[in-house]
Amino acid sequence: MRALAAVLLAAACAACSSAAAEPTATSPLQRELTGLVVRMERVHPDLYHAVTRERLRAEVAALAQRAPSLSRPELVVGLMRVVGLLGERDGHSGLYPLDPHHPRTLHAYALKLYSFPDGLYVIDASDRALIGARLATIEGVPAEDVVRRLRPLMTRDNESTIQMRLPGFVVGEEVLAGLGIGDGGLASFAFADGRAVTLRPMTAAAYVSRFGFEWQVSRPSGRQPLWLQRQDVPQWLRTIDRGRAVYLGYHHVTGGAYTTAERLVRLARRPQVRRVVVDVRMNGGGDNTTYGPLVEALRRPAIGRKAVVLTGRVTFSAAANFVAEVEGRTRARLIGEPTGGAPNQWGDNTVIELPVAGLALRLANQYVVVTDEKDVRVTIQPDVRVELTAADFFAGRDPVLARALR
Repeated sequence: MRALAAVLLAAACAACSSAAAEPTATSPLQRELTGLVVRMERVHPDLYHAVTRERLRAEVAALAQRAPSLSRPELVVGLMRVVGLLGERDGHSGLYPLDPHHPRTLHAYALKLYSFPDGLYVIDASDRALIGARLATIEGVPAEDVVRRLRPLMTRDNESTIQMRLPGFVVGEEVLAGLGIGDGGLASFAFADGRAVTLRPMTAAAYVSRFGFEWQVSRPSGRQPLWLQRQDVPQWLRTIDRGRAVYLGYHHVTGGAYTTAERLVRLARRPQVRRVVVDVRMNGGGDNTTYGPLVEALRRPAIGRKAVVLTGRVTFSAAANFVAEVEGRTRARLIGEPTGGAPNQWGDNTVIELPVAGLALRLANQYVVVTDEKDVRVTIQPDVRVELTAADFFAGRDPVLARALR
């Protein structure tokens, strides 16, 4: 009898121990997070191209376990960190501070920034006296350290994607607070010239209405250079350089390319034309089945070696596909920054809503190949690299176009 009692007691203790290790009840938030990986696997064609299944599942499980004790900013940053594990060529996936799809809005501080070679500068602000100032610290944390902490949170194809998205993350209230940079609410921003301001956050929707998304750029005053003009027009043409060059502002990969291509060839045939410039620096993508006529136009004898394509950090998705085909099939030279998009990439995306968390993440839902399947480059490097400095931008100069017209 004593032996039987000992066995029963041991079994009861084991059951108690098992119950302690495997909680019988979890919160709705924990259940939502625990099921996230399965939902991601259903959408993404190759979720584990850069991270192992074991690590991704472990990171999500750890986040779910901590979730009840996390603040909203900590939860936001935790999810961003998980999605950031997806690696390069996966810039269509992500959790973005300014995304309008979040069930519960996020917030941002009223500064529009741009990342130049020597730092982040204010290019628009409610207090216009701040325009032109270089960011030095946020809540006493040096700007360089802020950027270092943000990098693991940003999905990307490459480094140019990070430079494109950085301004939206730097001003995110929940992002900064989740990284321990301030406590949310009022935040102090200091600048290299010694000035400092305390800003109150606004909703992401209000921020976008006032300043636009992080990739939308314009000069704060004066005439806009060609690359920033008519950004709401998918394709527009004009002659420049006293008629010696044809300029195509190609801002969105969409229909109408056949008509544009025919006009481009007609203008290029003029005897005085020595350059044909296709500017995709502000082209974030679109439908990559529509750009074929433009690629063929650049192959025509009337254009040939006259062609120059201007690239930049916003050259993403279908626009990067276009540049890859131009690089491989035409004689055009590429000038500017490396593209924000890879030639082949995990593309498009599906919105995965997390209603309990109040967040939405985007996840790539197909693999887009326009060159060779073995082409695993993360960006397309220009033949001539030209960077825009803060001094150039605020003066309205365009060194990339100037180099193309030589």
